[in-house]
Amino acid sequence: MNNENVVAPTRKPRLFRWALWWGLGIIVTSLAALVVYAITNPSAVEGMNAPLMKTVYSLISRFGIWPVILYMGLLGPIIEEVSFRLWGNGKNWTAIVSVILMALWGLVIGWWFSLIALSVGVAILMIFKEDRNKRLFVLMLFSSVLFAVAHMGNYDGNWFVVLFGVIEKFGFGLLASYLVVNHNILWSMGLHVINNSVVTIPLVLSIGQAVTIETLYNENFTLEIRSAVVHDDSIGEENSFFADVDTNYYFGNTASFAGQAMIYEAMQNGIDPNGDSIRIVTDSDYPKCSFNLIYTTQPYDHHGLIVAMEKAGMIEIDTIYNETGKKTVLDIKSTYDPFQISKR
Repeated sequence: MNNENVVAPTRKPRLFRWALWWGLGIIVTSLAALVVYAITNPSAVEGMNAPLMKTVYSLISRFGIWPVILYMGLLGPIIEEVSFRLWGNGKNWTAIVSVILMALWGLVIGWWFSLIALSVGVAILMIFKEDRNKRLFVLMLFSSVLFAVAHMGNYDGNWFVVLFGVIEKFGFGLLASYLVVNHNILWSMGLHVINNSVVTIPLVLSIGQAVTIETLYNENFTLEIRSAVVHDDSIGEENSFFADVDTNYYFGNTASFAGQAMIYEAMQNGIDPNGDSIRIVTDSDYPKCSFNLIYTTQPYDHHGLIVAMEKAGMIEIDTIYNETGKKTVLDIKSTYDPFQISKR
């Protein structure tokens, strides 16, 4: 055999090898900075992941633990990689689709940000249409910035915490982009799934173990309460309440839920619940719960629901009169504590 005719196989050159090391370096440096800052300023980082935690709590209480694990540990990373890194194979159609998807993610910040992202993305595709490597380079930086900004809402606190949290996501974007360009999108999906699984699955499991379910019912209604939120100052102090009447789903604490039922009862009886004669006040204490309410009779028995909640020890109602004695103020407090933790 003549060895002179044998051609040695050539290896595909690795593009943007610097992105691999810069990505890793940015991730490590950012996390180290946050750890040092947390040790030296513990009060300043309290609740730094409050928005994310609030979302996790409400999702678990509404859908249960395993759908949340499936989404956050698997489906979420896959969706994000398709959106932010589909351009990595260098094809025109995938770059176009990726720019559109990244612009949609920009709606997390606002329509104006989404419009800017779409305009910049289209400009990149047009300017670097004939130069594949330059287009990949610019799209890598562009997508990493958008990826980082889209996750800004996960953090709360002072500028230092938010800044380094976003910088860490930018580093992850560079690292994932390197894998997509030099291997394929399955590599970046795998990295993203591992990252999310390591971080979120233990957290979700620990929260899910604390989920409690309680049911109140009579011949007029059935109320299922799912609680997944412990008393935690870091996940919000506002009197937030969410109501979706079409699906019978509500999210808040027992006081805000009973207050909503009391408003409906007042309106049912022709009374303006916040007018001249009556005013309803609810507290904003945790835990927050998910309520699935189904009335089985009409007219809806709002009064019976409120009475049942009070008898079950979920709320306390105090009647207070103002100085003129003309307006009745109903002060509803949440006394429901499924985890037997002392209230603040």
